[in-house]
This record gives sequence, C-alpha cells and structure tokens, in this order.
Amino acid sequence: MIIGFQGIKNSYNDFATDKFIEMLDFAGAKKIPLTTSENVAKALINKEIDFGVVALKNNIAGLVKESEKILKQNLFEIVDMVEMEINHCLFACDEKSVENLETIASHTQALKQCERYLKLKFPNCKLQKYDDTAKAAEDLKNGILNKTTGVICSEKAGKENNLFLVSKNIADRVSKTTFCLLRFK
Repeated sequence: MIIGFQGIKNSYNDFATDKFIEMLDFAGAKKIPLTTSENVAKALINKEIDFGVVALKNNIAGLVKESEKILKQNLFEIVDMVEMEINHCLFACDEKSVENLETIASHTQALKQCERYLKLKFPNCKLQKYDDTAKAAEDLKNGILNKTTGVICSEKAGKENNLFLVSKNIADRVSKTTFCLLRFK
C-alpha cells in the first residue's frame, strides 16, 4: 500500500499520515511526500498511490484552499479524517540572524494561524508564501532561502534541519487542523 501526502518529511501532513497508518492498521504502508494537494490528486488519478492525505481545514485559518479545489472535482472519496493540534515554531538560520530577519516564509495556512504573533514580534518582515512548512525549513538550511529569512514549521522540521529555534507555539491561539485520507472513486 502506498500513501501520498501533501508536504514533505516532518510536515504536519507527514505526521497526519503516520496517524492514519496507526489508526487504520496500515502497517508496512509506504509514504510518499508529494508537496501539494494537486500532486496528491494527480497521483491518485494516475493510480500511483492508493491513498492520499491532505489538510482540509484549520480552526484559525479556515479551509485549505488548495485541498478544497481538488475535492470540488468530486473524484475522490474521503475515507477517514483526523484532527490534530498544530504547534508552529519560528526558526532562523542561527541566533545572529534573528535580529536581521526581513522575511518569514511558510505555507499560507501557517502564516494565517500566526498572524498576530508576526505583527507583534516581526511587524516589518515581509511574508512569503511557501508550498510546505517543512520545505521552507529544508530550503533555509540548503541556502535556497536567504539567511535573512525565518521559517514557520514544526519543531521537528526545524531541529532536523539544524536551524535556530526562535520561538515555540506561535499560533494566535490553540490551532487544530483536520486532515483527510482520500482515495480515487
């Protein structure tokens, strides 16, 4: 069995995929990171994966537009759903770069969920939309993003990319996201 998910390793969708594997006893399932909901949809249609995992909605930021778009196609069946608490963290390249941050990069949903925090702590930073929270962390580590960029991602994504933890639990309030497990009809 192959499960494709929106995001990459250490994204919240990756964690949700692990939850589905555990809940549905899909032991031995292979996980494939597909970065976007659109890529998950294409892989399901092309029968490259058996199931797909996408974020559906968040209690702060609302519906995930890219997932809503693929679900409107009416080609997929929602097999199961799970709600998970999301604990966003802000990371920078290193301690010195924190005072020079010009941009904060993350998925649109994460930026919305942390709006108040960002306005209060980093009012002059430009917000940069990114396909995935964990991808932003990886790209900061690899120099694809400038050292004056901070990223919002999971604690695990930031730490595994050897980034500097600026702050934990930065969402404006308790953040919960509903993820769904899809299959092609």
